[in-house]
Amino acid sequence: MKPTLLVLTDSSPAAERARAYAAVLAAPLGAEVHLLHVYPTPPTTARVGQVMRATNAGYVRRERHALEEVAAAMPVATTATTVAQVWDEAVQEALHQHQPLLVIAGLTATDGLLDEWLSNRALPLAHETGYPLLLVPQNLPTAALRPPRCLALAVRDQSFTLTPQALALTPLLAALGATVVPATVARPDEPTAGRHGLTAARECGLTPALAGSSLHRVVGEAPAAGLQQAVAELSADMLVLLDPGHGWISKLFGNSVIDEVLRHTQVPVLLLATLENGLD
Repeated sequence: MKPTLLVLTDSSPAAERARAYAAVLAAPLGAEVHLLHVYPTPPTTARVGQVMRATNAGYVRRERHALEEVAAAMPVATTATTVAQVWDEAVQEALHQHQPLLVIAGLTATDGLLDEWLSNRALPLAHETGYPLLLVPQNLPTAALRPPRCLALAVRDQSFTLTPQALALTPLLAALGATVVPATVARPDEPTAGRHGLTAARECGLTPALAGSSLHRVVGEAPAAGLQQAVAELSADMLVLLDPGHGWISKLFGNSVIDEVLRHTQVPVLLLATLENGLD
């Protein structure tokens, strides 16, 4: 059975970038890409329900045909599904059916929490499902549509344990042959910050190459800005963040490092769910 990459897609520019990047990752592994477009069914009264169902059915047929054409044009083996269903239920069914190595979604530039929720609904998926989630910025340059050569793995000065689904990424990382560099942001008065995170990274099991890794430390007060600096200093093609959970309720009470990074990132961001302790 071929490994699968699941792409949550629609007609947005960000989704187009996500599909293109998925093809780049699938090729070295010989993986199959599955495109999923969920058209949510809005609640209706009995009076308009029949008309709405007919309208939705026509829309889904058109979208299914369009997505099948997109799948046929992909440079790697690709299948496609378009459904009118509750979004969370459709995603859970796709995860159960395909058990993907990786979930991929586009990252749309947004303005405010409501816009973020409407445009980037996939953000909580890593922590909610345990599956690794790769977010591809809508403005990712065409030149960046290539297998990543260096991944910056953000760690804090604490231990962490990855979910089994996150650890299943090992074959993909091996096929890519990319370097994974643990990186941390430390205040000037923390000369040894990150050493516990480095130990955890070496022992996490994500890739054997981490066993002999060293820590890249950035001195600064703002973690999100410091991680962007680390990406630049390492010429990293991807930033990996440990996700202990950053759902919508937490957003109401303050921004997380993850949210701040995602608003400004210029490279794809891979969220890996943790079972305990993480970066937030």
